[in-house]
Amino acid sequence: MKRKMFTILLVLMLGIVSACSNSSETQGTSEGSGEKVKLTTAVFGADAEAAQGWMTEIAEKVGVEIDIQVLPDGDQNEQLYKTKAATKSLPDITLYHPGTKFRSDLVPEENLLDLSDQPWVEQISDTSPYSVNEKVYGAPMGGGMGVGVFYNKELFEELGLEIPTTLDDMVEVAKKIKADSDVIPFYVSAENPIGLQTLGLASFATDQANNEKIIEEINENKASFTDAKYFIQAHQMLKDFTNQELINSDYLSASLEHSISALVEGKTAMFLSADFITNILSASYTDEDLNKLGFFPFPSEGKNVYSYKPGYAISVSKTSGNQEKAIDFINYFMTKEGQEIFLKHNKGFKTPALADLGLDASYSNELFNGMATVYAENTPIEMFDGTLIVSPGMWGPVVQEMLMGDKMPEEVAETIQSTIENNGKAEGIPGFTN
Repeated sequence: MKRKMFTILLVLMLGIVSACSNSSETQGTSEGSGEKVKLTTAVFGADAEAAQGWMTEIAEKVGVEIDIQVLPDGDQNEQLYKTKAATKSLPDITLYHPGTKFRSDLVPEENLLDLSDQPWVEQISDTSPYSVNEKVYGAPMGGGMGVGVFYNKELFEELGLEIPTTLDDMVEVAKKIKADSDVIPFYVSAENPIGLQTLGLASFATDQANNEKIIEEINENKASFTDAKYFIQAHQMLKDFTNQELINSDYLSASLEHSISALVEGKTAMFLSADFITNILSASYTDEDLNKLGFFPFPSEGKNVYSYKPGYAISVSKTSGNQEKAIDFINYFMTKEGQEIFLKHNKGFKTPALADLGLDASYSNELFNGMATVYAENTPIEMFDGTLIVSPGMWGPVVQEMLMGDKMPEEVAETIQSTIENNGKAEGIPGFTN
């Protein structure tokens, strides 16, 4: 097993922050001065190590320097970015969530450059997560992020378990694991409530597969989020898991790091998460360790879909004094050479932003190759928090209350619907203002 990266990552983040100059520092230089232009950016903590690598190397390729500010993970970074947008102080290069949050938090038409005429735009199959009124304000930072169940492949083989494809299957698998082993069937990390939102993002893909117009109808206030029956059923399953002691007893204090350790060390059989955790897995464990793990899509009752979020939007601020160099940076990033640099510095499971670059799609361990197969054999459905007309807010704390017995699954859906209605009214969206 390799050295653990959790503490090291924190040290690295602090080091990067201390090394960064103040964002108010003069960035441009006069022509012929011989000094490189310095571009500022702000990245999320979990991406800090990889970003330091690929952004620095691409900056060297285009003849600039990159000044990286590291933001905390979770909703704090969103608040900081929204504040930067509101005060017209966004960094030269912005990295932010695609879709709903991109449009509402950053207000691209006011704060970001229109990139519609850049050479890579016509190669993007779906520009909607990066667009407002058909104008493109961002490029995808990589091929996106999927959600699925990481599982102990050796235990499944030992107990003769099949991959569950329905919620009933999941229940039966969990019960058999508890009956026939001393392994925790399903691991839950509720230390940070945002992680509890993963179940909703994963399960709602099946609601969309059953009703392709459900997002459109919710956006027009002609349907309610409470119509997402599979979303509610999945949360009922999790509540039942808790009541039947099919999850870890310390779920309220269990962190993401605890979840990953339990998975790799064979203390738990299944853990639902987004595939960003592969960055931690690959940095902390050997390929031999990862070969013991598998990955399957959240059960979709035979619909063969999985929940997916497009890559972060990488954009140029309108207030940047170095817009041309910032555009050069993004344009190089979107080439085959730029994507190779990006993939090289991201140790986890990553795919390029553009599919037709001819890059090697193989990986050094069975887990990542298995993930590639799962994604290829199932249909991606964009996560609802990026396709709703307004932000659904944070519903993880309500899931936490549900696990503690204070809320019912229907109340999780009701909370999201209430937030949609309130935000729709606040933004004056037709259908919500009457």
